[in-house]
Amino acid sequence: MDEFARAEAAVSEALLLLSEVPGRGEAVSLPHLVGQRFAALGELVSENGAFAAEGKGVAKSLAEWNLHHTFRSLLCHGTATVTVDHRGRWHLVLKMLTFRSGEAVRESMVIDEEEAAERLTALHASRQRLEGRLRGMTAGICR
Repeated sequence: MDEFARAEAAVSEALLLLSEVPGRGEAVSLPHLVGQRFAALGELVSENGAFAAEGKGVAKSLAEWNLHHTFRSLLCHGTATVTVDHRGRWHLVLKMLTFRSGEAVRESMVIDEEEAAERLTALHASRQRLEGRLRGMTAGICR
């Protein structure tokens, strides 16, 4: 969850900085919900966004980060159960009930300890790339 929180903080700080850029900052919204913040930043760095030129690398990192969205939702908003198999290896069972278009959708994910380690490594690397590109973009804008 720390990896998600760090990425969310970096995106929030970037949005705040972009909102203060004279002449272009008024195009920046500062939404309350985290998912909306990622979407707002994505629009700003998209091909037709107010910060398209500076944000090309950020757009790529946001797309990569979005691959972790389902895992984040289940981890942060679902229920978790840890089971242990006959070999002493743990498994994390995540379950969540959501509503989409008025219909109930039950989601679940089972992750063993080896897969959890792989996901954490991928998540960490993805977050670092996103933060690095955000730093590069904002440093270029602040000059």
